[in-house]
Amino acid sequence: MKHFILSCLLIFCGNAFSQDAGFKSIMQEQSEYYGSLNLKTDAQFDSLQIAENGIAPANKGLEAALSPTCTLNKKVYGWHPYWVGTAYTAYQWNLLSDLCYFSYDASPSTGNNTNASFAWTTASVVTVAKNNGKKIHICATMFSGHSTFWASSTAQTTFINNMVSLLNARGGDGVNIDFEGMGSSDNVPFITFMTNLNNALNAANPNYKLSVCLYAVDWSTAFNMPALNSIVDDFTIMGYAYYYSGSGQAGPSDPLYNFQTGYNYTLSKTVTYYLKAGATASKLLLGLPYYGQEWEVTANTLPSSTTGNFSSSRTLSYINNNPTPYSAANKSWDGTSYTPYYTYLNSSAWRQCFIDDVYSLGRRYDLVNQRGLGGIAIWALGYDAGMTSYWTLLQNKFTDCAPLVCNDSIFDMGGPMRNYYDSESYTYSLAAPTGSVVKLQFKSFGTEQGYDSLFLYNGPSVASPLIGSYTGTNSPGTVTSSGQNLTLRFKSDGATVTFGFKAVKSCTPQTVVTGLNSYEEVDEFLLYPNPTTRKLFLNTAKIKAFELFDAQGKLILSKEIDFETEFILDLAALNVNKGLFILRLHQDNNAIQTKKIIYTD
Repeated sequence: MKHFILSCLLIFCGNAFSQDAGFKSIMQEQSEYYGSLNLKTDAQFDSLQIAENGIAPANKGLEAALSPTCTLNKKVYGWHPYWVGTAYTAYQWNLLSDLCYFSYDASPSTGNNTNASFAWTTASVVTVAKNNGKKIHICATMFSGHSTFWASSTAQTTFINNMVSLLNARGGDGVNIDFEGMGSSDNVPFITFMTNLNNALNAANPNYKLSVCLYAVDWSTAFNMPALNSIVDDFTIMGYAYYYSGSGQAGPSDPLYNFQTGYNYTLSKTVTYYLKAGATASKLLLGLPYYGQEWEVTANTLPSSTTGNFSSSRTLSYINNNPTPYSAANKSWDGTSYTPYYTYLNSSAWRQCFIDDVYSLGRRYDLVNQRGLGGIAIWALGYDAGMTSYWTLLQNKFTDCAPLVCNDSIFDMGGPMRNYYDSESYTYSLAAPTGSVVKLQFKSFGTEQGYDSLFLYNGPSVASPLIGSYTGTNSPGTVTSSGQNLTLRFKSDGATVTFGFKAVKSCTPQTVVTGLNSYEEVDEFLLYPNPTTRKLFLNTAKIKAFELFDAQGKLILSKEIDFETEFILDLAALNVNKGLFILRLHQDNNAIQTKKIIYTD
């Protein structure tokens, strides 16, 4: 299911959707197809790539001028399928942490490899990756016959011994298990097998790593997540094929948000599912596609039913090298799932192709950062041959060279048009450049009253002073940090969801106000007590906003008032020293008044 290479020559139409019972995976079809070609060398596969995608994989002339000094702060794990040839010569190695060679196709009856093109022991890409300091892994696949494998201790032992021998032979680092099509009956024997494999790897070399591919939707509870979490080092979520070649409706392979309400599986929901099931966030690597899916459809509108006459996956490089159907004029944006797509006529039949671009993939990378995941996994390296923008995107999202983005839209995990999900819990921080502060303007806000809440903190973590907690329709309005960071924490319970929140982030210069020594006194009923030892109670019936400054004129807090008639200002929670403060009040009649506040013991 993971991995499509697409071309104008090949059409793969298997039912590779999230491990539905009875499907034949796309990867299995690809393995069978490429095996039937009897191609063995990188040069032969390069010739195939030129025929399929119109460009040599290793087009060095198009490499990006990226900084080799940028250091990754997340894992960037990439599968390298043998059929991409010498694409590795254009990999930006400092932007990869792990390379996984695809694939050892395990025989259920013997445990031995059945893929004649599996060249781990001699493949140049393994040597080059290792020479560049990358972790190198073997991806081992099994697409059917799991019960046969579980019934044969000999086959399992052979497989395990082969993995250890192959890693030892090349100084490898780990094994990635991609057993697709499993169901609930495989749950227990899979854990037993993984435990035995893990024990053997640790005995051979304590540094050997074990990872496992997780399905986009685990329909049949194939994975015992608490047990696996104690065994494996990483989980690679196969975050694609939500809509697949056999879908009755065209849609995004990797919807960030819910494309259609009748089918609400998304990347965000998948992440939440595995976290709730017992995965450690730092072990989750969100697999994302460097390909999309194209169908013949009944109309040029969304959503559109597929006809069944044509379906093919398309790589990023294929789209890039075929500008006539995939032109700007034919490109549209689906704002519900946050996915671009192309619509065009092929003869007299409509086609739709959903595939990420730099912006949409960047928003998916943002999800990884917001949910605190360990990183990403790419299916597949080489599918962006001849392009540099996707390497630049990795640098801009997952390295210490990442630029600060000041103007951005912020949503809950349901996106701008759909509800958030049950059982969510996440925290992330927003940052501004030195000398600026973060301003967050909430355009809409709604959660389940008393059960689902948003918390805002004035600083880089939840240890920073709490600005406020918000539930129901109690919107934060506009909130401005006193320093460079503002932190959001959201939680939802196990039932009842609604539209969540939409906000706009911006950066504004840190305010230092002068001329605050002359005051127009405000009626005493507006705030009390003053002096205060901690809390001020502010009557806000006639106030629409206020700012709090220290004695030097530095902005400490900015707050818009929506519907509250009284606001509690907790000075202790702002983590400020006791002393003199200035409160500037913006009244409904646009008058601005100031008040001296004394914070004392």
